[in-house]
Amino acid sequence: MLKRGPLREVVLNAIRNAIFSGRFAPGEAVRELHMARELGVSQATVREALLQLEHKGIVVRTPNLGTTVVQLSARELKERFELRLLLESLAAVQAAERMTAEDLNHLRALNQAMIHQADACAYYEASEADLAFHRFIWRNCGNGVLYDMLDQLTIPVFAYVSILRSRGSGSLNGFMPHAPLVEAMAEKDPEKIRACCHEILESSYRHFAQESET
Repeated sequence: MLKRGPLREVVLNAIRNAIFSGRFAPGEAVRELHMARELGVSQATVREALLQLEHKGIVVRTPNLGTTVVQLSARELKERFELRLLLESLAAVQAAERMTAEDLNHLRALNQAMIHQADACAYYEASEADLAFHRFIWRNCGNGVLYDMLDQLTIPVFAYVSILRSRGSGSLNGFMPHAPLVEAMAEKDPEKIRACCHEILESSYRHFAQESET
């Protein structure tokens, strides 16, 4: 059953959640007609949602073949992480100058939520909390272009690895507590912030790369 809210947004979230939770395998087709019947909406509404997910890099639309869930090669993962490492360090340094005490407490809460879900082996929920943590930093960097670039780079990776974890092909070993990063941002220390970003992202990349090969 669909949750209440604007229909387009509700359908978009329903399909996105189905993908992130591992219902579809990487590279698997997402059938418009099937999803429309399941959700009780028109094919046009599902098609619009899939177009938005394509824009985010979560699905790939191929003429005459339809829509499939994102599947990333080892090279694509590496290239995305290399660029993200540069951009996210910049975003975190900029966000630290803008964040209030309330913002920092919100980051701490997101970090605790991630740890709690990882400890409970809740793959999908842990990935969602991890993504929410990073997106909160990007959103507060004060640079809309930088936010969009990080979103485009990172969302497909989170989707891909979340699918692998939810389908039992990965582990939660890649989740690192982000508390040191929050405290470095609270201190507004650029060098510490960059060092924490590098540690978190390099650890994530190692585990993401391993999981994509299993």
